[in-house]
Amino acid sequence: MKFVALVSGGKDSCFNVLHCLRQGHVLAAFANLHPADVTKQELDSYMFQTVGHDIVSQYDRCAGVPLFRQQIKYASSRNLEMNYTLTLEDEIEDLYFLLAKVKKELPDVEAVSVGAILSSYQRTRVEDVCRRLNLTVLSYLWQRDQLELMNEMCLMSKTADTGVSDGLNMDARIIKVAAVGLDQSHLNMSLPQIFPIMKRLNRMYEVHICGEGGEFETMVLDTPFFVNGSLELVNQTVNDSDESNGVYSTQLEVVFKPKDRAPDVKEALRKLPVPPLLDEKWTFLLDMMKNVEAKQIIEHRNLDILESSLADPKISIVQAKGLLYISNIKGNSALASVEEQTQGVLEELDSIMKKMAVEPSRAINCSLVLQSMSDFSVVNSIYSRFFDISIHGPLPPSRACVESKSLEKNCLLQLSIVFDMTSSVKRLANGITIYPNKNGLHVQGRSYWAPCNIGPYSQAIWLNSDPNKVSFLSGQIPLIPSSMEMVNRDPVLQAVLSLRHFDTLKTTIDAKKQLFMTCFITSNHMVPIVSEVWSSYCNGMQYESELWMDKEEDPIRSLITVKISDLPRNALCEWSGITCRHLSITDPTADEDIQHITKFQPNASCVVNTIEVTNGQVQSHLITGFADRLDDLKIFMNSIKSHYKATLYFNPMDIQDFTATNNTEFIPVEEVFDCEGTPHKFGFHMTI
Repeated sequence: MKFVALVSGGKDSCFNVLHCLRQGHVLAAFANLHPADVTKQELDSYMFQTVGHDIVSQYDRCAGVPLFRQQIKYASSRNLEMNYTLTLEDEIEDLYFLLAKVKKELPDVEAVSVGAILSSYQRTRVEDVCRRLNLTVLSYLWQRDQLELMNEMCLMSKTADTGVSDGLNMDARIIKVAAVGLDQSHLNMSLPQIFPIMKRLNRMYEVHICGEGGEFETMVLDTPFFVNGSLELVNQTVNDSDESNGVYSTQLEVVFKPKDRAPDVKEALRKLPVPPLLDEKWTFLLDMMKNVEAKQIIEHRNLDILESSLADPKISIVQAKGLLYISNIKGNSALASVEEQTQGVLEELDSIMKKMAVEPSRAINCSLVLQSMSDFSVVNSIYSRFFDISIHGPLPPSRACVESKSLEKNCLLQLSIVFDMTSSVKRLANGITIYPNKNGLHVQGRSYWAPCNIGPYSQAIWLNSDPNKVSFLSGQIPLIPSSMEMVNRDPVLQAVLSLRHFDTLKTTIDAKKQLFMTCFITSNHMVPIVSEVWSSYCNGMQYESELWMDKEEDPIRSLITVKISDLPRNALCEWSGITCRHLSITDPTADEDIQHITKFQPNASCVVNTIEVTNGQVQSHLITGFADRLDDLKIFMNSIKSHYKATLYFNPMDIQDFTATNNTEFIPVEEVFDCEGTPHKFGFHMTI
């Protein structure tokens, strides 16, 4: 893709350009925001570095691509919420105007390079603007380990201030410092010179090695994509007027110096360090799994599509512990097209929501089952309009999407969705309705971190009011994050990589304790692989390698593996689940029904595993269970007297005479397996 590089002149924005080039993208232009008063260096901006903006004005001459610039006013950060929504006269709207101008003049530009490392504040704002302009965000530094990243930047930098550059290295200088242990003596240092100092200060005071906390700012004078010339320092003026606050800066005076010969950019990119698809820790797990015995599991279930059965459950509406579950909304089989059926499903959902006074912004999680994955893009388009984030706020619900040929004949889709009802919505002055109690991770840019979303969903959603931070994570398939292409068809690699993505999400949001896990597979040969990968991940790798010593044990029996007919991008597996940050000690005064279930488990006809979560006010039991006879399933479900919500995985041929309960989401599949790969007729996740 052709991309415009959003540059401040700092090391991060320029280093990300190198990674964009390494990934095969083409630099088409620069974009920069600067103070309206060009005599000023500093602005009270929460978003943009403006120190050194006068030097950026020469970048087009250095690189031979156009530079687009836009003024921003002093103190124009109006919207300080983490998840940005359109706000008039905010500096982010200046960014929108700037990139809109780029796109108008260069219509073949498809992407924007952004150097954000840890700041979700920056990321969400750039992503909001790019979403509105239909541009892809390229943020290859996102969530990188700062020590590793700074080391890589130094490897790509001039080693000393010799005044000579071979054009294959980056020359970034320190132009501002604002941290304990840093003063004017550190101004004009190169990255290799400041690096050991930052490592020492990090050990002593936990300062950010890459300057993510504002410890220092830089200005790039040369880089491999400066093919025409570099900037040579001729003078500097130190400003210590804010010395009492520990802030020092310098204004550099530079001149353009033509290059006798254009640097070999390809050679520079070849030596650019690129993070591996799997780091050392996950590579160790992958290597361990190469010895998994490929057991032959016969696919013996009857997969005929039924005309109608209990597999045709009624819509379920359940309220429990502040959550509203609306399940089993199916496409009308009398309608021929997927467009009509999808619209009908959402109209039915809208009708229920209006009756119950529920706004779309309250949605936190959904499951979407399609008769054919070829309908994915059509359904996505209609679904995204219903949960339009420009109307209902910036965090769409997390989601798992699978194909199941076991849906009722001519029914093209089924939707189930969860809403939070514990708080109130907020209507903003711009007309957008948000749900302040909802928080989440909605990453829309490409990186090495994890896949960006390939549909209108967030990677993770949780509630601000929940001290346990129970989090709903979207299904993860084995995509290569940097390119968003599917990895090769190696089944072990697909199982490990997609689980690595899931682990990355729950680690990033610090909700590492597993409550429920579902692994969707498209072939039975994946069963032993998934079982072994999951078992090792949960509590086996800690004993195999020191790389895994920091991994908390997870409950192996929280897994249900289900075979369906297809997954997005023709993946072999998809991991989806619920996690939390904190579990609590079992309350011995639990209500009578909960105690009954706990006592009933050892001799129960259903094999169940229970995890208890409590915060002193609310106690929940999360049960993963299996049954091999319909009567056993009935007995177990009928034994529960409290409000509960269950998700039942089943083959429709096994359940024709089961009266659908009003508190169950039914997902028709081909086969069901437990964590050991043992087949069962029924598998369920239940929250009481």
